[in-house]
Amino acid sequence: MIDNIKHSIKDNLNKEVKIVFKENRNRNEVFYGYITEYYAHVFIVSNGLEKRSFTYNDILSRDILITFLN
Repeated sequence: MIDNIKHSIKDNLNKEVKIVFKENRNRNEVFYGYITEYYAHVFIVSNGLEKRSFTYNDILSRDILITFLN
């Protein structure tokens, strides 16, 4: 399952994504950006102003919801 997620992230390198992740007190935050880098355990999403890193396990455990926009 993790390999499928990694493959999907790798295939969408430099493409726009929307990431919804849980913040404190049951609030969700939305982050738009491009997948700029990927590594063995994490991938980096950047929107030009800030970078955020997420793990593949975040997707598997549904801590984040990622939508590929292109």
